[in-house]
Amino acid sequence: MAEVGPVSLDSKKSQAAKQEKLREEAQYEKERGNAFVRQDKLDEAISCYSRAIELVKDDAIYFANRGLCYLKKDSLHQAETDCSEAIRLDPTYVKAFQRRATARERLGSLRAASQDLNEVLKLEPHNLAAKRQLETIKIRMGTKGLKSKCSPSSTPTIENNPMIKPKPKLQPKIIELPDEPAKTELSPLDKWREGIGERITVITPVNKPPHLRSKRPLKSIAIQEIPLSELSPKRPATRMKIIEIENNLERGDTNNNDSNKTGDAEMVDNKGKGDSSPESVKLITDIRVNEKRDCVKNMTPPLTSVQFMAEWKYLKGNDAARSDYLSVIDPSKIPTIFENALESDVLSDVLRILHQYTDKFKEKTVSAYLRGLCTVKRFSALAMFLSSSDKQVLTNLLQHCKTAENASDDEIQDLKNKYEI
Repeated sequence: MAEVGPVSLDSKKSQAAKQEKLREEAQYEKERGNAFVRQDKLDEAISCYSRAIELVKDDAIYFANRGLCYLKKDSLHQAETDCSEAIRLDPTYVKAFQRRATARERLGSLRAASQDLNEVLKLEPHNLAAKRQLETIKIRMGTKGLKSKCSPSSTPTIENNPMIKPKPKLQPKIIELPDEPAKTELSPLDKWREGIGERITVITPVNKPPHLRSKRPLKSIAIQEIPLSELSPKRPATRMKIIEIENNLERGDTNNNDSNKTGDAEMVDNKGKGDSSPESVKLITDIRVNEKRDCVKNMTPPLTSVQFMAEWKYLKGNDAARSDYLSVIDPSKIPTIFENALESDVLSDVLRILHQYTDKFKEKTVSAYLRGLCTVKRFSALAMFLSSSDKQVLTNLLQHCKTAENASDDEIQDLKNKYEI
């Protein structure tokens, strides 16, 4: 009988090189699978992880990642099997326990799922996601106990009435990414995500049994719009000066001429203070109107709808100032400014001011503004809500365009079609 000699060193080296080559190929397949998961291509990802498992059978990450894909596809039994294999290879694999707990919870094995979560908390006592999931499972287990002990037999519930078809329970969408090797140093974005991770709350549907639900009728709540200024604790600063003006004639102080100079007037909160005579109120109103007009002179054309609406609301009640503000806007820029944010009430105000102050738009022409407005996105929906008074204003504007601006009949007809007149 021939003697069997010792294994040569060359054969050991070749075997180690072969294993290293297999691990490199498996790692490549795993990275491809991770990329497919991010693209939500789960079948392709499962194929990659399966090839990685065929190449290297003792890596827990490959089984756990494939289990995650099965979990996303609601293949719960296969997900549980893969996570169990990952736990067998690595008994400290926290994510494998969590994924198996999720699969078991969906399968209805609440006790087994709670055991997995208890293992997670042993390994990571501060894992808030596991704590929340465990509390949810305990509530469900308690609810089941109430159903079995407290529910009356005469009450027709979904569980004991075969004629009632139960509604499928909504499952939260899984957005977990596959496991990858730990990074030695976190990027600033990863550090920010780690910082807010504990504040992410998972909202789960509440399913009460019929006999525990409230019997009170639903209460209707009226919905009303609240101005933004009432929601903010501090009122934003405006350009309007609040000036207290004293009526010197009534007080008998006829020699103090400095009090009539608006430049020396004191900016105060005149709520409940100062003179409220008609003369002083009119003077305050004139000052505010003049301030708005002076402000319009220094205004630049808006670039966005947010800028336009801020100035437009500030000039509310002063149509002359609003007309001045419109006159600084290039009509061809209107579609770019509003995009799809033009509102029906703003459109009505703009048409009314164009009709009221046609003389201010001789250079840029009213027809140019009308063309700019009707080329805003979703304008056809706005045209449907034009009132009869708005359409009458439009008719007058189109007549002005034809007589004063010499607009062609084709242009007038096109505008009529756009504004549905």
